[in-house]
Amino acid sequence: MEENINRVFPSAWYAVAFSSELKKDPIRKKVTGREIVLYRDDKGEANALYAFCPHRGADLSLGCVKDGKLMCAYHGWKFESDGRCTEIPSQPAKVIPKFAHTAAFPVTEEAGLIWVYPDHLEKDVPKLQVIPDVKDKRYRLSPYQAHWNAHLTRTVESVLDVAHLSFVHKKTIGKKTSTVFHDLPYTHERDNITIQNGGGLLEYRFPQQWLLRPAKEAKSSFINYVTFTPVDEEETMIFGYAGRTFAKNIPFMDRVFSKYSLKVLDEDKSIVESQHPRPIPEALKMEAHVYADGPQIAFRKRWFEFLSEDERKIRLDEGIRVY
Repeated sequence: MEENINRVFPSAWYAVAFSSELKKDPIRKKVTGREIVLYRDDKGEANALYAFCPHRGADLSLGCVKDGKLMCAYHGWKFESDGRCTEIPSQPAKVIPKFAHTAAFPVTEEAGLIWVYPDHLEKDVPKLQVIPDVKDKRYRLSPYQAHWNAHLTRTVESVLDVAHLSFVHKKTIGKKTSTVFHDLPYTHERDNITIQNGGGLLEYRFPQQWLLRPAKEAKSSFINYVTFTPVDEEETMIFGYAGRTFAKNIPFMDRVFSKYSLKVLDEDKSIVESQHPRPIPEALKMEAHVYADGPQIAFRKRWFEFLSEDERKIRLDEGIRVY
């Protein structure tokens, strides 16, 4: 059977929640088709396990953390951060069988976000490289997030498309943007695309990070950072930060910047969700292109390269294997 390429994504670190969201109680998330449960152990470290108990399939996010272990609400089975079942209350004297264990996923916290690497069987997990600006202490960050019913590829292309600004964002960020693009200054090399657009510099890092920064250094500056997480082939989560070096001690400004960033995203949402086919087409020639589409064409070439080459891939149809 031919593989459905719409259900194939890069094996990479994907943000699944803001760190502040994960407190005492476990929470359930979904990334690249994998249902996971996040919880903090007794050291406060974030962990991720397959969301359903191997015993009777109960949702582990309904449980609690006891003695640093995740305990199922149904029968009290306890699990370590590596997925090992350490206690079965109904038969305390018996050896815990292999089938009682579950899958664990690599987790890290960077830039106030919890990131999960969805390939739980990968032995050589790469280090997460977050675009440095988002960890620059000069910036006060205002968080925001959105959920789009769109494929990852269409979502990424929306932030590489500068020609749409004066039309879709005519009431916000596109008010003074030109509609004419005889040429668009941009560079690309494998995993990086950089676009010069007026006073802003847009940077994209394959497959999931994007940043807008000022093209020139200034005393007062603003950045906008976004990372994309494929939930499955039909849904994408967006986690973002609006960062500023000014008005840092005015608390209500956080809400202002978060709300404005969401307003801009919402202007894109219905358009991107309407696109057909749902993901980008399988070949460049299947859609029309003009000069202003240069960055998107660079992205498509990289995406097609990913699909055809021997790169780490996560497939929605693979399922979860524990042993």
